[in-house]
Amino acid sequence: MAPTATTNSDQSFIYPQINEAPRGGDFYLNNPDPENDVNIPDQLLGTKKKLRVIVLGSGMSGINFFKFAEDKASNLEIQCYEKNEDIGGTWLENRYPGCACDIPSVVYQFPWRPASWSKYYSYSPEIWKYVKMVAEENDFINKYVKLAHEVKSLAWDEATGQWTVEVKDLKSGREFKDHSDFVVNCTGVLNKWKWPDIPGLRDFKGTLLHSAQWNQTTDLKNKRVALLGAGSSAVQILPNIYDQVSQVYTWIRSKIWITAGFAQKFAGKDGANFTYNEEQQGLFNNPDEYKAYCKMIEGELNQRFSFIINGSAPQRDAVDYSVNEMKTKLKEKPELLEKVMPTDFFVGCRRPTPGNGYLEALAGEKVTAYTSQLQTITEKGFIDPNGQEHEVDVIICATGFDTSYKPRLPITVNGTDMRTYWEDPKNNPTGSPAPTYLSLALAGVPNYIIFAGAYCPSAHGSFFPLVQAYSDYTLQILEKMQTENIKSIRPKIRATTQFLKHADTYLKRTAWTGKQFTFHNKKAITNNETGPCSSWFKGGKKDGKPAIWPGSRLHFLRLLEKVRFEDFDIEYEDDENMWSFLGNGFHVCERDGSDITWYLGKPEHPVDEKKILDVMDGLKGKDLELDMP
Repeated sequence: MAPTATTNSDQSFIYPQINEAPRGGDFYLNNPDPENDVNIPDQLLGTKKKLRVIVLGSGMSGINFFKFAEDKASNLEIQCYEKNEDIGGTWLENRYPGCACDIPSVVYQFPWRPASWSKYYSYSPEIWKYVKMVAEENDFINKYVKLAHEVKSLAWDEATGQWTVEVKDLKSGREFKDHSDFVVNCTGVLNKWKWPDIPGLRDFKGTLLHSAQWNQTTDLKNKRVALLGAGSSAVQILPNIYDQVSQVYTWIRSKIWITAGFAQKFAGKDGANFTYNEEQQGLFNNPDEYKAYCKMIEGELNQRFSFIINGSAPQRDAVDYSVNEMKTKLKEKPELLEKVMPTDFFVGCRRPTPGNGYLEALAGEKVTAYTSQLQTITEKGFIDPNGQEHEVDVIICATGFDTSYKPRLPITVNGTDMRTYWEDPKNNPTGSPAPTYLSLALAGVPNYIIFAGAYCPSAHGSFFPLVQAYSDYTLQILEKMQTENIKSIRPKIRATTQFLKHADTYLKRTAWTGKQFTFHNKKAITNNETGPCSSWFKGGKKDGKPAIWPGSRLHFLRLLEKVRFEDFDIEYEDDENMWSFLGNGFHVCERDGSDITWYLGKPEHPVDEKKILDVMDGLKGKDLELDMP
């Protein structure tokens, strides 16, 4: 029966008589159609649903994420698991002699928390102290972090749209499961250190050290030392132990360029580190001058990318500088110069290695350098290329990290462990050994972000601007999930595959691919398909593909300013109504006291609204004079 309307003598409105109760709350539904009507939740557009986010690691990436989440997000439940007994990541773990950052201190910090630094290039303890201070100022550990808790595995449940996270309490040994809607991996790049694969290493009876697990009680005074490696760590260790030890044997298997320091023109004499004097320390107390100083240094770092381009003028300048440095400082050992200075790959093929004091120490009387692979370690020392045994007291392995970007723990999606993608590229649909989308996600893996995965700008300057970009990017995704009733979001296979093809093609024009070259009429001519340079960008392989960002750091930062959601497969909580988040037809701004005329802008100066209402009172205006025909 159709509803009927009636009138009474005073003509007041009478509501229709409805035979059915209204659906959905305080409203009447016209013409209900159960077969075609979709469910509409009684919520406001813009409502943020609660999401539980698990963060792996509390180094500077994790700390920046905590800060940005507090400042820019809401209704996130954050739980961080940190395997170490304190926060700080790489700067907690790495304490070898001379361990320092080769990026200037004032740009190797959170831009939102500038500090006063003692030196132009800071050493590990001061950097860790800074990171710890920031965490304590914000009470991040108490709010978010469980220390000495290691995540053992991640498993995605398609039905529930959640991760099952297996965790081990390293103090008690207890293992348990946690669950989250989203996982943010902040474990970093240089985190999984490794021993070298050399026969007899475990038979050595003396002191065995790794640069990433340094025993700070070790006394090197008058000791005979074997130093394995010639990367950034070894380059810092050698000059810092030279005066203490009686003898150093070192191995330089791959040729290296010793380069100018980062932002060297602001450094001390010949690019050396220096301690800020009292006047310079005073500048840190002037926020505007301090920021201007930071921008000067950061500006120079942002111009470095040009020298990575094969055959460019900045590349030739970088080669000229390094050749001059190495020839000058190794002039007393010409036979060593010939063996360690590259002649067939560009500066930058391996990570630029500023080495204040390294070449001088290498040329010193206490140092014996080998340029072949160390074949055998004995109980007392090692066997040299001539078959002679040399006794040593200490072996230092500065042999680096696992830089394959392969996940360090099982990440299972629909029964597939993502680590198999690295073991055999044929197993994954992108055909790449590192199926990474823009360095921050994995193809087909839902609700998962990596800070600095494969193809990140790992050689481009300070890491701090990058963690800000990663944090902002992640929060954009989380907010979209919160406000649009999204269950899962994952990079499309096609978008990831095409990104990797673009990156691999572009990188052929850079020093990172490590092709052999000669200069002919000031132009670089590549000589072969497989270059002689092995680097951690290529997983330590000469024939590997460099998994590094195909462009400058500014190129990367600008791209990450806005998420390309068109590159993602999105699944909604209501698979029959992706628009369910439109809700009851009202926006949160209509209920939370927000400015509901924001689109008109705001007055540029304070105004007296009572005065405006009084002056503009319509009853005080002139009567309207109507024009009569």
